[in-house]
Amino acid sequence: MLHIVKLTICTLVFSLVIRPIFFEIHRYFIWIEIFDLIIAIIFYFIIRTQKFAKWEITIALITAQFLLFPILAISGGVNSQITYFLPLIPIMAALIGGQIESLCIGIFLVVITIISTYYSEYFIDLSGGVHIQEKSTSRGFWLTITIGFSMFFGRFFLQKYIRLTDQLKEESLQDPLTKLYNRRGLNLNFEQKLITISPYSPLSLILIDIDYFKKINDKYGHDIGDICLIEVAEILKNTLRKNDIIARFGGEEFIIVLPRTSKKEASTIAENIRYIIDQGRFSSFELPLTITLGMTVTVEKNDTILKIIKRADKALYKGKDKGRNRVELSED
Repeated sequence: MLHIVKLTICTLVFSLVIRPIFFEIHRYFIWIEIFDLIIAIIFYFIIRTQKFAKWEITIALITAQFLLFPILAISGGVNSQITYFLPLIPIMAALIGGQIESLCIGIFLVVITIISTYYSEYFIDLSGGVHIQEKSTSRGFWLTITIGFSMFFGRFFLQKYIRLTDQLKEESLQDPLTKLYNRRGLNLNFEQKLITISPYSPLSLILIDIDYFKKINDKYGHDIGDICLIEVAEILKNTLRKNDIIARFGGEEFIIVLPRTSKKEASTIAENIRYIIDQGRFSSFELPLTITLGMTVTVEKNDTILKIIKRADKALYKGKDKGRNRVELSED
């Protein structure tokens, strides 16, 4: 934001110094540029203080209107052709700032439009237009109505934008097949949980691998394999608690993060998951499946995601070496 304001100030200064050298302009334009320069400098120091950081975008949008209105004042007020662009401003404010910004800017524009309509006879029109009060009143009325509608549409577009953004964000963090978190979603949520761990509220992690899953894909096809993955994912989601994190780690591997869960509690959860999968039948072929689970728990405050997953991975492969379909604890 500061860089944009600096560029605006430099442009105004350059225009004031250089433009009169090449061609003569009306003195009104010089006073307008001086006014705009003062407003831009004031806005610059407001931003530098950071006292109104929350309202920075709103102040910037209102400042932009102050920079625009002197031009309107010398080109006929509400009769100026520039007013055709005013209804777009609340929509832009909604998309750039938000609903509150759009409302503030919309109300500001409505007030200015009403004042400009009432005092329209005092505005100068350097384009040579003739002032007609009936025309100004009509233009002011319809301009006010249009700005009001643009505030509504700004809110509508903002809601659509938020929904689309949320959908894209969700898709970027979600495995498209199982609808669980993907690795990116796992890392994002895992980091948040790591911040809260302590010796009194440890975090446990379970790494799960479906035994001999490649044989299912080779014998029945990848479509049946995908169905099995979806059904296993559903069982995991229904078995775990609300605050637990579950993700597809890749292929036939799943990973579960259990916040505030001791090794004993995590072992019970892991064994329960193993038993439910072992007793189930999957896909239309009623296929039996088993899983091997590697489990670990945080051992220190500065434990990292990579260290924790590596310990669980070692435990998982140790469980496979011991015959699969079992829960194996890591050697912390």
